[in-house]
Amino acid sequence: MSRKEFGFLLKQYLDGKCTDEEKAFVEHWYGTLQQDEKSHVSETDFQALEPVLWQQIQSRTQVPKVIPMPVVEPRRSFGYVWMAAAASVVLMLTFGWWFYQQQQPKAFSGIPQEMRRDGWLQHTNTSTTSEAVRLADGSEVRLAPQSSIQYPAQFAADKREVLLEGEGFFTVEKMPTRPFYVYTGNVVTKVLGTSFLVKTQDVTKQVVVEVATGRVAVYKRPKASETDKATSEIVLTPNQKATYSSEKQQFVTGLVERPRVISDVKSEVKTRSFAFDDAPLRRVIDQLEEAYGITIQLENENQNDCPLTADLSNLSLYAQLDMICAATKSSYTVQGTSIVISGKGCANL
Repeated sequence: MSRKEFGFLLKQYLDGKCTDEEKAFVEHWYGTLQQDEKSHVSETDFQALEPVLWQQIQSRTQVPKVIPMPVVEPRRSFGYVWMAAAASVVLMLTFGWWFYQQQQPKAFSGIPQEMRRDGWLQHTNTSTTSEAVRLADGSEVRLAPQSSIQYPAQFAADKREVLLEGEGFFTVEKMPTRPFYVYTGNVVTKVLGTSFLVKTQDVTKQVVVEVATGRVAVYKRPKASETDKATSEIVLTPNQKATYSSEKQQFVTGLVERPRVISDVKSEVKTRSFAFDDAPLRRVIDQLEEAYGITIQLENENQNDCPLTADLSNLSLYAQLDMICAATKSSYTVQGTSIVISGKGCANL
């Protein structure tokens, strides 16, 4: 496309005579200018806008120049010249539309075809924020952007099943006689009533299940020839997670990135306090274990009676552990779903 042809295209756009593809092409390049007012190209700024847009196209598309081949017959009819010009315009518009499409976000495919269930409903979150999906049993799923869920309009009498692609945070109504199953690739998550997160990592395609409340069982989805899934079942409790690698076909357990205090109806009567005054370290650790539901071990018995005076309120678990270790000259490591605090004891402080 020559500059003259582009000028003609822009004039057509201003006159409202462009096709949808031509309009999208012009508006794409106009959007690259990042002007304060870019909702409409007015006639008054045409003279100033045309050279700037042309410069943007020349600098970004980098279309190779066409070297003309020798022509045996020097005489050209007017019709040939017109068709050649028209062809160049179509070629440039086609390239521009392709370039424009390449820069647009790719549409999410949703549930893979091999996993879909006939007659089930499907919802795909195409927005940029999470969306709530209410299921027939009262359970709710917070569906992350570019994620998809498929579910029946009414659940079966003996079980509740959904298919997930992407990421979703589930809050499941407790029904002991109707377990809730989430199928994500090769991973099955089974619960009775709890809240948990299931997500597929974009790069590694690993499936991660993180538990917020209650208990969750995860296992590899059995093949048609397999019937026993209990051998590979892993039970997770709050603040624990399991990551499944399809490459290694195994689960790895661990702790969530930000453990949260578990809400307990019994403990609501007595508000938890993380302010300690000359308290033995063992009692501090016991209180943290109860609050987070995480096993915390003291490697050395001499650490049990080490006194601790500190206010650990309004801190994350790992920040609390940092303060404890700084005061007792110890260190901690996360080993699977447990935490181990290593140190020589208070006699060496």
